[in-house]
Amino acid sequence: MLKQFMLADEKIIRSEKPSILGQKEFWRGIGLIILSIVIFAALSLFLPKYDISFSALFSYVGIKNLPLIGSLPVISTLLEIIGILYILVSELQVYFIEYIITNSRVMIERGIIAKNTNIILPSKISDVSVDISILDRILKLGKVVIRPEEQGRPNIVLRGIRDPYSFQGAVLKLIGNVTYKNPNGN
Repeated sequence: MLKQFMLADEKIIRSEKPSILGQKEFWRGIGLIILSIVIFAALSLFLPKYDISFSALFSYVGIKNLPLIGSLPVISTLLEIIGILYILVSELQVYFIEYIITNSRVMIERGIIAKNTNIILPSKISDVSVDISILDRILKLGKVVIRPEEQGRPNIVLRGIRDPYSFQGAVLKLIGNVTYKNPNGN
């Protein structure tokens, strides 16, 4: 995708697509699916005679005999559908994100229909840091934060990087800080 923006003498140093496990929408979807299971189990155990299925809901409107979805519980099913939609959106977002470090700049492209391309020149980068949460540590992921040199410009956060220290090292080499040592020994 971003290769079309490359200059004639430009070479790719590192190219990466983020992991879906590093995306907030993915974990929201998983949380909603777990919540739907807990609600279904709690209602089944504590209110077994309370009918909140689609057949009960549609009977108020006058629709009867729904063989496929009639016996499904409304709340749990809707939460699961929303959870699955969150996971699908997260997967689509990750599929359409690409991070490339070349020998002359950092390029980031995001978007499914409308594309957002950031090209960052090394002279405009003041600092590159790595942020690893407890969950990121378990999943062997991390966030790379690129801080621009100009005051007031927002930081660029790259989520779901599989080896964030190596990615940080590649950016630091690009901006001229070649004395970088990876804490993981790589």
